[in-house]
Amino acid sequence: MREQNYRMEFMVHYHEVNPKEQATPLTLLYYLEDAAIAHSESVGYGLSQVKVEGLAWVLNRWHLQMEQYPLLGEKVIIETWPSSFERFYGRREFLIRNMNQEIIGRATSLWIFYNVATKRPSRISSEFGEVYGLDPVRAIDDSFEPLQGLETGTGAGTRAEKGTEVGVGARTTEGAQEFSVRRSDIDTNGHVNNANYLQWMLEVVPHDIYRNNQLASLEIQYKKETTYGSSIRSKCQIESLDLLRSVCRHVILGDDSGQELAIAKTVWVKR
Repeated sequence: MREQNYRMEFMVHYHEVNPKEQATPLTLLYYLEDAAIAHSESVGYGLSQVKVEGLAWVLNRWHLQMEQYPLLGEKVIIETWPSSFERFYGRREFLIRNMNQEIIGRATSLWIFYNVATKRPSRISSEFGEVYGLDPVRAIDDSFEPLQGLETGTGAGTRAEKGTEVGVGARTTEGAQEFSVRRSDIDTNGHVNNANYLQWMLEVVPHDIYRNNQLASLEIQYKKETTYGSSIRSKCQIESLDLLRSVCRHVILGDDSGQELAIAKTVWVKR
C-alpha cells in the first residue's frame, strides 16, 4: 500500500468499552467514520466543502471483521484509503492496528455521492482520484452483493424471543424490539447516523450469544433513511447456532411503513 494512505490514532476511553473493558463494535464504527471524514478534510473535500455544493457522501455498505478488540486505555491506529471511484460510488478500505502496529481488524465500505437537493446520486468528478490517490488493494474482497434478509413466515413479538428446534446443534430464534429515534441519533445530513443502526441490531441479539461470544464479522446494507421522531423495529433471527460460532440475520423496519431501512448479518465466535 502507498505511503499516502491516511492514518489516524484513537485512544479507547471508558465510555467506549463494554463490561470486559473492550472497545465495542459501535466504537469501532465511529473510529472508522471519523478517519474517513478526517481524510476527506485533509484533501479539501470535507463535510463543509461538499455541503456548500449541495452534496454529501451517504454510506451504503459496511463490512467489518475483527480478530481482537482493543482494551480501555489502548491506542488504536486506523489506516484508510479509497480503492475506487465509479460513477457515483466510492469504495473505502480500512485497516485497524493495535499499539504494536499489528492488524487486529479490517473493513471495507461502499459510499454513494449524493445530491441533497434532488435526493439523487451525483457523478463523482475524475479529479477525486487524483486528489485522494487511489490504491486498488482491498482490505476485504467484497463485491457487495445484496444481503439476504430475514426468513418470512415466523413473526416476533415486540419484546419476545422464541426458539424452535430444527436439528441437532441448530435452532431458529427471533427477537424484536421497538425504538424511537432520538435527537442524539441524528447526523449532519439530518438522518440517523449509520452506526446507530448497529446499536439497535445488537439490542435484540439473544442474551446468551451476546454475553458468551464476540462479534467477529458484521455486514450491513443501508436501504432507506429515517429521521428524528420516527419509530423503528429491530428484528433478529438466528441462522445457525453451535458451541463455537453463531450467525444472525437482522432487519431494521420503519414501524409505520414496515419498509426495510437496513439489513445485516453478524457472525459471533466464542470469546
